[in-house]
Amino acid sequence: MALTEIVVGILSPSAETREMLSIQVSATGLATVEVEAEQYCASYGDRWARRFAEVRPNIIIVDMEDVQQALQTLHVLHATLPETWLFVSSAANDSQLIIETMRAGAREFFPKPIPPRTLAQAIGRYISEKQLRQKNVGKIYCITSGKGGVGATTVSINLATSLAPAPDTQVALIDLSGPIGDTAAQLSIKPQFTISDVLASASRLDPVLLESFMSRAHGVAVLPGPKEFQPRQEGEADALAKALEVVARTYTHTFIDLSSFADKEYLRMIGGMAANVVVVSTPELPSLWRTERLLRFLRAMGLNDKLRLVINRSRKKDEISDSEIEQVLKHQIYWKLPNSYYGTIEAINSGSPVASANHSDLAHSYRDLAYKLAEITIPEKRRGLFRFK
Repeated sequence: MALTEIVVGILSPSAETREMLSIQVSATGLATVEVEAEQYCASYGDRWARRFAEVRPNIIIVDMEDVQQALQTLHVLHATLPETWLFVSSAANDSQLIIETMRAGAREFFPKPIPPRTLAQAIGRYISEKQLRQKNVGKIYCITSGKGGVGATTVSINLATSLAPAPDTQVALIDLSGPIGDTAAQLSIKPQFTISDVLASASRLDPVLLESFMSRAHGVAVLPGPKEFQPRQEGEADALAKALEVVARTYTHTFIDLSSFADKEYLRMIGGMAANVVVVSTPELPSLWRTERLLRFLRAMGLNDKLRLVINRSRKKDEISDSEIEQVLKHQIYWKLPNSYYGTIEAINSGSPVASANHSDLAHSYRDLAYKLAEITIPEKRRGLFRFK
């Protein structure tokens, strides 16, 4: 990670404090300040929370001039930007306050004013950890849709199974489409464990324990959705964030089948961790109508650069043209998957994904898309079979 990439945000009601912190950050020679806020974040959608989400700083320094408002801000920022490190500066330094800030998502707690050397060391720790993680971290791909029935789960399964045979890959598939996922049924597996078991063990999760929860199908490590309907539990988003950090250290490529009806906190957190957010739609008005609203919502979260629009069940004679789709959705089509409804249903009923069951145009398209998302070059000997767009 180049040092010039470290971006810092500052939040303090005091203009004097903001100026002092900005000078201190610049003096370290390790980072630059690109966003400053004068008000605490009261909710996920307020002005300053959105502003931080747009800039996506690596580090945010929060001045605890008002303890309760600052703690609420930490909760909001941690949920909105789970990968951002939160530094806290406070005139009070009792142990209980430090514990509360850490529970709210803070990574560092400083006395006020912050000693210059202490700040430089903290930024150095951020750089060291991120450099270490970049050497080993895998990529996460989120697959979602604005409307049920457009094939997002099927796309997730086929992308994962398409990429599994690639050299030097360890591929995982996680079912978060809830309340009860369909991945296990489509792959004809009867799992002993589900995502519920992983979340319950998040505090002690490591790659070895994670692997023990996984089922195997077509070369992919599969973590199915819950077996029974169960309302979301308090603290589940934090548990999932911790689990996905372990997932990224364990597998090179992870595909997450995520319902667009999931909690906003889930969408923000997973979208923030994902390399790409694949939005699946079909070339018909009800699907496009809902997709437009989903894309608008995801853009508001600051995810526009990660969005990849995939049109499923595409035909040459579709009544709605590509240009009309892009005009309505205000987003460029990333990929089109050809229509093969009966072939897909046959594959689902047999428990074998299209990508591994045959050599149809749809199977080839899934593989091409998977390799493109993963930025992996298809071996020369296979180029005759694969057709890049």
